[in-house]
Amino acid sequence: MNNYGETVKKIRVGKGFSQKYVSSNICTQGNFSKFELGENKDIKHSTLSEFLVRIETSYDEFKYINNGYSMPLRDEIINNFYNQSYNNSDDLLQLQQSCISYLKECPEDKLINKINIIIKSLSILANTNDIHHAKLLAEPIWTELSRRDNLYLSDIFLLNAILYIFPVETAEEMKKFAFRHIEKYKNFQNINRIKINFLINLSLLYLKNSDYNMALNQLESSIELCKLEKQFINLSICYIRKGVCLSNSGTCGLFWINKGMNMLEVLDQFDLLSILKAEVKKYSI
Repeated sequence: MNNYGETVKKIRVGKGFSQKYVSSNICTQGNFSKFELGENKDIKHSTLSEFLVRIETSYDEFKYINNGYSMPLRDEIINNFYNQSYNNSDDLLQLQQSCISYLKECPEDKLINKINIIIKSLSILANTNDIHHAKLLAEPIWTELSRRDNLYLSDIFLLNAILYIFPVETAEEMKKFAFRHIEKYKNFQNINRIKINFLINLSLLYLKNSDYNMALNQLESSIELCKLEKQFINLSICYIRKGVCLSNSGTCGLFWINKGMNMLEVLDQFDLLSILKAEVKKYSI
């Protein structure tokens, strides 16, 4: 198992735990010693998990330490993809290059291949605004996922990423489909953040279609979740779009637009602020 034994030893010694304590009722101390020395690599994943409980280390932290205090490339790609807050061309290009590098070594990785396709699609949309071409690339992913009886977190993140490439009716269907499966994860860590992303993305589609009431519905739901999760950057986006929707519906929304923009300035989010200023100009009547 790579240098897992060596990493377990490093953490165990660093925390002052004995081999006897860590191996007790899991395996013999002799077998544990061989594992740490790299002489016994036939340790089951369930056994490793028990060792990690004893040395008070999560599996994610263990992988990070085992990789020399850095994230493995696959995990880095997935993490960066999941945390894309808006489609910045430079960020998408860097992420695409990471996918290409990884897929040279592991061409059969289905999730990274899907992420790579979606990044290509988003890059086309960001650079050329050719939504037809972008949709052609992303459509097979939606077709595959829509046929599944169960969605898991990676599937839900993929759906969120392609949401605004499709017509608003399809995007609404995607959201409802995803939210049915998100419900199973209601007690899972940070699950509200993916809900926020769906709602924000869908709000922009409704805004583009001049359906301000439906856009406001998405934004009000998102605002409550943003406050709950202390997602202040996303909250500022919601305020700005809320202001645009109100203004376009005949109510003065300048207060909300300014509030959102002031928040972004305080948070030093100047690139995003520039994008949203352009959005306000584009979608305001």
